[in-house]
Amino acid sequence: MADGTEIIPRDDPVDEKYRVYASISFALLLLGIGIPLWWHTTAVLRVALPYSGIADLSNRDIKILCKITIASISKSHAELLAEEISRKFENCELHKIYIIKKVISSGLTNSAFTLHDHETIARDFNVGEGELLLLEAPNLGEVLVGTNRSVFFPSETSGLKLAQIMSQWLLKDKSLAVTRNALTDPTKYRLDDENRRRFPASPTYDVLLTVINPEPEKLNVNWDLPAIVEDYLELFLDHVAAVANFSVKSQWLYLMPLDVRPRQVPDSSHLGRHYALSEDVLPQLITPLEKKIASQVSLHPCINLVIYMVPCETAPLRIYTREGHRMRSLHNLEGFLSPRWGAVVISNPESEICAALNENELVKFNVSPATIMGAFLTQLRRLLGIPDPDDIILGAQVIPLVDSKPRQWELDALLRVRAIEQLTSAKLTLQSLAQLLEEISNIVITDTVANRIKSVLELVQRSAEKLERGQLTEGFLLSKKAFITAEAAFTDPSLLALLYFPEDQKYAVYIPLFLPVMIPVLLSLKKIKRYYFPGSFWRTGINFFSNVFH
Repeated sequence: MADGTEIIPRDDPVDEKYRVYASISFALLLLGIGIPLWWHTTAVLRVALPYSGIADLSNRDIKILCKITIASISKSHAELLAEEISRKFENCELHKIYIIKKVISSGLTNSAFTLHDHETIARDFNVGEGELLLLEAPNLGEVLVGTNRSVFFPSETSGLKLAQIMSQWLLKDKSLAVTRNALTDPTKYRLDDENRRRFPASPTYDVLLTVINPEPEKLNVNWDLPAIVEDYLELFLDHVAAVANFSVKSQWLYLMPLDVRPRQVPDSSHLGRHYALSEDVLPQLITPLEKKIASQVSLHPCINLVIYMVPCETAPLRIYTREGHRMRSLHNLEGFLSPRWGAVVISNPESEICAALNENELVKFNVSPATIMGAFLTQLRRLLGIPDPDDIILGAQVIPLVDSKPRQWELDALLRVRAIEQLTSAKLTLQSLAQLLEEISNIVITDTVANRIKSVLELVQRSAEKLERGQLTEGFLLSKKAFITAEAAFTDPSLLALLYFPEDQKYAVYIPLFLPVMIPVLLSLKKIKRYYFPGSFWRTGINFFSNVFH
């Protein structure tokens, strides 16, 4: 103008409107799409889990139903026995007893004298898996526990004695309770001898038979190991195939002397001496063996069966206990068991052969494979959890085995202890995993892991229901599947995907990238507010924040 006043051109309303629209679009893209998209893409994938159901597993008590049929020649006698047995098992932790009383003809039992006669009568009762038959046998002088699921007792036998036999030999309720309690609270409960030597639950085991010949130039051992494995080991393992899968292997090892020098002890034999190994030095034999036999060739637990051929220079070799007593031997065989590792059998040559041996003459071992494998099968039964009844009960005995096939009630007892072990392990694994996932929010929970966890929860509940109804085999198989699935869920590699990338590091990485972009967008809100809300309140507030940012 002529007076020198500067005229400030006003913004074109159309241009101002477009600038406002541009600010709105930038704000919507960043705040409405960018930030939610960033939040979604950087969020840890965590599928919802049934935490309440997993926590309720602690309150789930598992009871295994055992149907017991009492067959007596008198109804009153059967009722008396049933009352005494029920009272004995009333406070049992893991077993629930259901008793069926039956009356049989006295003429039928009076005509039975041999064990075969009584077994023939027992077949008519069709005793199923997990069940027991108590059959009165007036002609017997003591209680006989058969190879099937039958117990034959004289007429004067009390119910308390029958309950003791079932508790200690057939059902093993105390050992079963120790198995569960020691897994649940290992600091409070200690394992008994049976649980300490038994291998822990696993879906697959490797059985490795190793023959050690320390001096092959002097010892002649001509065995067909594949045939021995097939005739003895595999035949036995086929009967316990329901428990786990077994992979049997065999090998020869040469030039492996004992790392422990045995002590020479004089005796009254024609040799005038023998060699002794103390029970205290036996662990020193296991350590060098472990390095040589290559038992860790797979991820599965390996049951080692080792036989050591003793040269004549250190024969006969005997094993003594800490108290100075010689261990029981059979056919020149000495052996010992290492809990959860395996068994070692020491085979001595016959002393007559060593005495008449000429120089550079080979020593031929005459011990039959059947004798050695019999010793191995006894040890293998204990390692798997089928121990022989060691407790002595007066007036009762177990019928000896005639072959490698386990007794039917032994297999039932093995299924019970394995079912409890697998269910308890699956529950503890599931609860530990749930606690870990709750406490650490950065662990990824994929659909695979979530489905496995839900599957384990369902399998545990179904297995417990089957066991409570007395369906032993079905309950065991479900517990086995729950154990395998729980281990697979706990060891899934995806659980470690973002374990070491916590929230503070995520914000520290991304905020320096987003903040420079966010400041202009936030300041553009001033223009948007002024355009749509020109009131003094909004203008004052936006000016205040504008001054703060500037």
